Amino acid sequence: MSSPTKEELLRKIDDAPLLMSMDAARKKLRKPRSVYADQILLMLAVMVLSIYIYGFRSLVVCICSVACCAITDMIGCFLCKKEYSFKDLSNVAYGMAVALMLPACVEYYIVAIGAVLAITVKHIFGGKDNYIFNPAAVAIAFLIICYPQQVLTYPELGTELPIFGAMDVPHVSSIESSFIKNGALPNLSMLDIFMGNFSGPMGTTHILVLLVSGICLLFRKSISLAATIGGVGSMALISFLLTGSVDIVVFRFISGFVLFGFIFLASDPQTLPVTTGGRFIYGLSLGIIATIFRNSASIEGIFVFALLITNALSLYLDRLWFDIKRLVKQAATYLKNNLGSFERMSMDAKQGKTHSLTDTQEIIMQPVNYNMPPIDNKVTKVKRKKKLGFAEIKESFAELFKKKNKPINKREVSHGNSETDKAEENKTED
Repeated sequence: MSSPTKEELLRKIDDAPLLMSMDAARKKLRKPRSVYADQILLMLAVMVLSIYIYGFRSLVVCICSVACCAITDMIGCFLCKKEYSFKDLSNVAYGMAVALMLPACVEYYIVAIGAVLAITVKHIFGGKDNYIFNPAAVAIAFLIICYPQQVLTYPELGTELPIFGAMDVPHVSSIESSFIKNGALPNLSMLDIFMGNFSGPMGTTHILVLLVSGICLLFRKSISLAATIGGVGSMALISFLLTGSVDIVVFRFISGFVLFGFIFLASDPQTLPVTTGGRFIYGLSLGIIATIFRNSASIEGIFVFALLITNALSLYLDRLWFDIKRLVKQAATYLKNNLGSFERMSMDAKQGKTHSLTDTQEIIMQPVNYNMPPIDNKVTKVKRKKKLGFAEIKESFAELFKKKNKPINKREVSHGNSETDKAEENKTED
């Protein structure tokens, strides 16, 4: 086995803080099995309402979807030589999510295709803990593209559907389709909205039950609070800024798969980032992409397509959050050590505080005594020479001429002669 190169070692050193923070974040999260159990329990409540409205065909659709998911998972584990675990509740959760996002009058073969595709995508990426995209979102996106007429038309509210046999009941479009075609909001009161008195997928129109389910999952920590706040907040804010209407904002959440998707699909523990900051960016991206699709695209079910794009980005969001946090920390440290450092350090020095030195902090040297004489702090005035005027210059020249014309003394002249001259001079004086 070859030893790691220098670049690989440096990469591991750089990734060490990120891996440590991700491991610490994983320890605080709930186990995926308990999260799926909570989702299944609340989706059963939604299914009961669907059975009350459309009959037992809704129950058969859900059973068909869950059974196809379980059988496909068994076959996938057999082909990949893995042991099938009956404790894995993700298959049940994905099967129920696929069924509840379909109309109650959908054909069973379409349900089977969606369920098989969902678990096949799961095994294509390596099975449990390895897949990137939410399997239920992949299945619904595929069915919308391939079978739009069967998937995007719904029976009238309160129609009793037969369990088997041909569907001769009249089909209607959803409120989302009516808004896309006509550009007008449906005439629904707030009571109709909360009670789900409008046509749509058999599990996404029960707004009051979905809101209660979301609150329960938040308290159970089965939904990421950061991702939910980021997604719902960004989508609501951008929609209100673009339209200026609260009614349109409410309509965008109750139509399509938006509310159901935020509760049961977006917070899938297998596709969510690990860190809290990464999850917030994940939700923010999902809300922005969903709003852009809703404003530019004229198709239904845009939420699942936005979710698939966000799932592809979630692999890098933890690293992005780590880099953002590191840059902010470096900027804050730099500003703390350099902004107003002279005034701050002067005040701290007066108060007797000392600080540990950093790479960007200036070093203050202690004063050194070089045997200098003491300073008495007295101010000494320096006498400056006055500038000479014309009269002073004239007097100085006159004195200079007087010195030149002065008679010369013999003693002064003979001062610089030799010794013989001094002897002769002494004789003459005698």
